[in-house]
Amino acid sequence: MNILFLVSNDGGNGVGGHYNSVNQVSLEMAKEHNVKVVTLGSRTSPVVQDNPYFDCHVMVGKGPGTLIKLNRELKKITKEFKPDVVNCFDSDSMNRILLLPVMFGAPIVFTKCGGKNPSGKKYQHADAIVVFSNENRDWFINNEEYKSNDIFLIPNRVQKLQFLEESKRVELKDPGKITFVRISRLGGAYEKTLLDTFNLIEELNRNYPVELVVIGRIQDETRFGALVKNASDRNLPVRYITDERAAKGSGFLYLADFVVGTGRSFMEATSLGIPALTPASNSDFPVLVNNANFNSFFDTNFSERNVASDEAIKNNLSTIQQLIENKDKYEGSRKEMLTLFREYFGVEGILLKYNAVYNYVVSKRAGRLGLIRRNFLYLVKFFMGK
Repeated sequence: MNILFLVSNDGGNGVGGHYNSVNQVSLEMAKEHNVKVVTLGSRTSPVVQDNPYFDCHVMVGKGPGTLIKLNRELKKITKEFKPDVVNCFDSDSMNRILLLPVMFGAPIVFTKCGGKNPSGKKYQHADAIVVFSNENRDWFINNEEYKSNDIFLIPNRVQKLQFLEESKRVELKDPGKITFVRISRLGGAYEKTLLDTFNLIEELNRNYPVELVVIGRIQDETRFGALVKNASDRNLPVRYITDERAAKGSGFLYLADFVVGTGRSFMEATSLGIPALTPASNSDFPVLVNNANFNSFFDTNFSERNVASDEAIKNNLSTIQQLIENKDKYEGSRKEMLTLFREYFGVEGILLKYNAVYNYVVSKRAGRLGLIRRNFLYLVKFFMGK
């Protein structure tokens, strides 16, 4: 089967979670299928660009006048590589190709890479929709606008990481400190998570030699500066890695005794057996994840929408302290993380699960006009820049 993966980037750094997801899914599918990856928009993604199956970037805007150019550029790609399936990893890339004659012959799979549920009763349609969380799956299958057979829950999207070789480690871990690591975009999303982590570090610093390493690319200098000032005013032991190396922040996980993670960063930590915490909307501290509370955080994709139980919040600080003080309990947490990773996040399940999706849409043989009609409102908004 020929599978064309598409993802857009319209001005961002191109290093967010969905770029890593399309990168990893395409690598796994290439073990059995012919694969090409194409980026669309104002700039490509450094994550995707390093993919061995990356074909090209098509520089294109959002206006209706871009359709002729995009159709022409994609025609060059599909002249020899005739896709059996097109898998879009964001709504912008799907909006861009729905009206293109060159794309009419292939069914479209839309992978919704996490995020909150749609705010209204309707959302975009595709021949099949892949979601990463129970939260999103439940919204679609309980919505009369969608057929439950068209919705697939596939949380698996993370390659098991390996710690960076010692000879390549530029940043060194302080052996006398317990190091918490937070990898995230900075000065934009996830500010609550970082502020909650500051709260935790402040509390633990009263009794333990802790430090926080914050790794990420800066989205907004002013907002990031306010966060840095917050930590400085509180005299917190924080250091920052924000240069170009932060584009692959997971390479610094060798520094971590604990990771504060959201989405992919949480999952990557579990792949290394690092005890991991995640934010909760009803807690001022990130919460240590374990077998007992995992499902509640899994439902909301380890995001700031998480809601922790009263018991999890009550026991959180003492549980973290126990792991700091007791090597056996710390090792037990490491084993829990590895087990959860293998069951829910590892790439071993990708090929079989995505094959089921692709075989389904190929056999479905749905027409494109019906899909355009159901997405008409979103196409109008997209091409009008709204």
